[in-house]
Amino acid sequence: MTEGTQKVRPEVRIELDKSRTLLLDLNGMVAFEEVTGKNLFDKEVAESLSKEIHPKDLRALLWACLMHEDEELTEKQVGHLISIGNIMEVTQKVTEAYSAAMPESKGEPPPLAKRRRTG
Repeated sequence: MTEGTQKVRPEVRIELDKSRTLLLDLNGMVAFEEVTGKNLFDKEVAESLSKEIHPKDLRALLWACLMHEDEELTEKQVGHLISIGNIMEVTQKVTEAYSAAMPESKGEPPPLAKRRRTG
């Protein structure tokens, strides 16, 4: 994968029930927001996810990162892929996928989060 492609599709590999690719695209971000009520572009949400991720958020974020592979996958099915034995690795990989999907920050919110609605 070329460097330019990596920036467009920031994928992270993980072994779960099988080898999978985590990709947090816009559809995944919207799905995460719909089930958690949390906007991934919100600075406070980003900070809270980086400090301590709650089980419900971890499951929802993993599900959101897997949606591109299988749109029929449910949150409950994804929950079965996480156990005490792999929770640390899953957390690390989901965090990598989240970080890769977010615009580089210089202490400011992402550009889209700063825009106001006009109409």
